[in-house]
Amino acid sequence: MRTGVAIAAALFLAACGPQGAGGDAGPEADGGDAMDAADTGPEPCAAEGALECTADGYAIRSCAGGVWTISSDCMREAGRLCEDAACVEPWLYGTPEWDTCADEPRATAESLAEKAARYDALATRLHIHPLLRGLAPVHLPSGVTEATATFADVDGWRSGENDGLWSALYLAAQAYRYAVTRDAESLATIRELMDGEAARMRITGVSGVFTRQMIPPGVAGLSCPSDPSSYVPDVEKDDNKWVQIRGDGCVWVVDGTTMAWAATTHCGLDEFSGWCFLDNVSKDEYAGHLFALGSVWRLVEDEAVRALAAELLGEIADHLLANEMALVDWDGRVTEHGRFYAWALDDFPGFNAALALSLFAAAAAATGRDDLRTFYEECLLQEAGRHACIDRPLELPRSYLEHLPAAGLYGEDGCRANFNNISMHFLSLYGLLAFEREPSRREAIQASLAVHVWSPPEISRAARVQHNAWFDFLWAAGKRVGPGSDGPALGAVRDGACMLRQFPASYAERFVPVPPGFEPFCLNRFDESASEHAREIADRCAATFVWWRDPFSLTDACSDDPQTIHPPTGYLLAYWMARAHGFLSAAD
Repeated sequence: MRTGVAIAAALFLAACGPQGAGGDAGPEADGGDAMDAADTGPEPCAAEGALECTADGYAIRSCAGGVWTISSDCMREAGRLCEDAACVEPWLYGTPEWDTCADEPRATAESLAEKAARYDALATRLHIHPLLRGLAPVHLPSGVTEATATFADVDGWRSGENDGLWSALYLAAQAYRYAVTRDAESLATIRELMDGEAARMRITGVSGVFTRQMIPPGVAGLSCPSDPSSYVPDVEKDDNKWVQIRGDGCVWVVDGTTMAWAATTHCGLDEFSGWCFLDNVSKDEYAGHLFALGSVWRLVEDEAVRALAAELLGEIADHLLANEMALVDWDGRVTEHGRFYAWALDDFPGFNAALALSLFAAAAAATGRDDLRTFYEECLLQEAGRHACIDRPLELPRSYLEHLPAAGLYGEDGCRANFNNISMHFLSLYGLLAFEREPSRREAIQASLAVHVWSPPEISRAARVQHNAWFDFLWAAGKRVGPGSDGPALGAVRDGACMLRQFPASYAERFVPVPPGFEPFCLNRFDESASEHAREIADRCAATFVWWRDPFSLTDACSDDPQTIHPPTGYLLAYWMARAHGFLSAAD
């Protein structure tokens, strides 16, 4: 995920200057017409009782006593825009007519809704083990088919070091599904996965710190590593290492010199006796967890589930506050990729800043805690005046919005793009917009989303041309619309719908050749051949979450293996987000 960025980031940020992302739309930008009355005095009006939108579209004003007054602040109160004197969801401003790509020539036979129903049923039946409480690819024994198999039939769980991330994205998909359907099945799945989220944190014994991967005893086809070297602590803390929890409730590791097992003093984990877990959690995992927990809190009308989401968000925020914006693992050491402060020099400052902002915006809203709101506004945004508040080298008093131009996602013409970071940064900005309601801040975030993520100038291979349905819908939901904008993301929604229509009806491992005419264009960040144009989804290998991967890769290989079944998270998250935002309907 990381690159050597210190010099490049410094030069980039210096070139950007002190403005917020998107130039004039920075953190000091004018709040718009909703605030103009306070600046210039009441504006007279003639038609008593008349209602209209403010010129910026952020509020409704009414004519009362001969002057215009704000009667409903659509954005600040509800995160909405004003249209025809009513508050509407931003992405529905202008009543856009979405093209759902009904003419897609490579579409599978079933409708989008039918495909979603099949995949939702498959995920709960096959990909979730009740002891794991998370999602994973599976292998089925010969003679057992995808059509009838359940988790009890699985002979191999393809668990991996990013289990927490992938399970969190599926949890988010179910939150959006619930927002659309309010059905009992999605709520039951959300409850099970939220129990898994809480367990992923409890097993580390450190409040606010998740594990990457955890393995319980008694799951057929999955066991803790047998090689003792897997449990030798890493001296530099730059490799992920396993630990065991034994009957004494303590973490056990292997001494690297004697290769003998040794108990540590990290104890109190009796609940997980017989389990093992993988340490050194990273920001990759947290991008998914924050997106999922924020989505659950916003969208799921269940008191217990929302309370747990708020509790976990609060624990993460508290951990970072107690440790100067870094994740401190069970062994008392900062994880390799666990620094959330802008100038950590492990990632570009804009990338880290967006992740930190998205966390504290969500945690402050979900918990309702004044201290988290104060940290978000007065430290990360410096709204009360510039003052030092994070005790880290190079961290100067500066609004984190001003760092957003230095996201460092693409490299030259996108050839050296970091697709992990593009996905994570998309999640950070989308999640931030989901909670941020101050117009000037939103405009800064939306400007950065447009200029630094979706369509950076002179980057021909940016997100806008990657045939990534998930990116398409994130952009359509997050872009600036309303007065002074270029309107809704009609083209992105069509592309996203086309990709969902192409999405395979089965997600078993299958051979996918390189499409005709796709030739080497440049080398990616791993010095492997990449094409000039992105593959459509019908031409891409199945994956645990396909939208996270490089669509330009010419070395991504897969073969026919009908017994290996990947989870359908890629389809379900994109589909249910599109449904929740009104881009698709049940008839599609």
